[in-house]
Amino acid sequence: MEIIGKTESLCPVCFRRIAAERIVEDGKVYLHKTCPEHGEYKVLLWRRDGQDFLDWAKDAVPGSGALRNAKAIDKGCPFDCGLCPDHRTNSCTMVVEVTQRCNLNCPICFASAEEDHAGDPGMETIRRMYRNVLESVGKPTIQLSGGEPTVRDDLPRIVAEGREAGFEHILVNTNGLRIAREPQYVKQLKEAGVSAIYLQFDGVSDDVYRHIRGRDLFEIKKQAVANCAREKVGVVLVPVIIPGINTHQLGDIVSFAKEWLATVRGIHYQPISYLGRYPQAPRDQDRFTIPDVIDALEEQTGGELSRRNFLPRHAQDAHCSFSSFYVLNKEGKLRSLTDNSRRQMTANDAPEKASRRFMSIHWRHGESRGCCPGNDFFARVITNSLTITCMPFQDIWNLELDRLRGCCGHVVRPDGRIIPFCANYLTNTAGERLYPL
Repeated sequence: MEIIGKTESLCPVCFRRIAAERIVEDGKVYLHKTCPEHGEYKVLLWRRDGQDFLDWAKDAVPGSGALRNAKAIDKGCPFDCGLCPDHRTNSCTMVVEVTQRCNLNCPICFASAEEDHAGDPGMETIRRMYRNVLESVGKPTIQLSGGEPTVRDDLPRIVAEGREAGFEHILVNTNGLRIAREPQYVKQLKEAGVSAIYLQFDGVSDDVYRHIRGRDLFEIKKQAVANCAREKVGVVLVPVIIPGINTHQLGDIVSFAKEWLATVRGIHYQPISYLGRYPQAPRDQDRFTIPDVIDALEEQTGGELSRRNFLPRHAQDAHCSFSSFYVLNKEGKLRSLTDNSRRQMTANDAPEKASRRFMSIHWRHGESRGCCPGNDFFARVITNSLTITCMPFQDIWNLELDRLRGCCGHVVRPDGRIIPFCANYLTNTAGERLYPL
């Protein structure tokens, strides 16, 4: 066993803050921690060796911090989220939950959404949430979420309110059921100012959806994409990756995206996080780490995508994500415009600002933007480009508090608090939330 780093974490049972170490065993990186009351835990972080883990973050830079801290430091991270002065990074993405209701009952749901949940926030509450975001962190990408936000008939008005408040990039996180069923609803969202649809998209066969979502959905997903294409609204496909269920379809999802350029603007892979009630620690084979995603993409695309294409996040929590950018050439192959030297990153910007710009530029429908008449290459960059990104959210088992302090994905609460995504949905072994609704 080799120790390659130290951090802090939480006990999966009692939420006690405890010391933790990053260790290397058998060519893999683990988080090792011990609660004096509930015992020892060892959780897989990285399915490559320690040097690869360290190299991934070697050029990381600090974030810029919030514009305004709403909470003072009292109990320490992660118990003072608001944001508190201990949080190092401003927001790249802000989730605004507009409902806890949902029109699906997925076996796997980090939000614990329910069909008959009452109490959607009113428009004045949503306006107040928008104001709190502006005053605290500026203008990140807004993701209207839930629950399932399209169950609200007034969602177009919520989009319009966000644009009127000054937010330039607004996504709707959706399972696609209403988008597929009601083309007019897509048109209303576009007219209100939506930038793109952030579409739950776990695979290309119904057996995947039956396991993860409880019903056949693939034809509905395709219809949702088709309706967005008709209205020239960009789509980002968002697969939750579960070992043994859909890990063999990562390359097939890339092929689907290629068929739908310039509507599909990106794929954002999300390896499963064990949020909810998990009395026992997930096993190594239950984890799908960033190296696993990269290796699967390279293998399943026959080398069309290569590990050298993927850039670590240019921030202190670099192990939270990767990004890449491709253009489809005339031969039907994806040509990478990124490589993992990361020299192409903009060094003058804080990482969260670079992330905001990346999403705003690349996650909009290509044909709706227009560019460069007479220049075939740059026209293809606009209309035939694809981003491939990944973010495995932390759970109670693999939580590292130094990574959490650098998180740029946040959730704004109706009471005005801004909480890092992984803290907002964090649950212990009994399914109790660190930050209850």
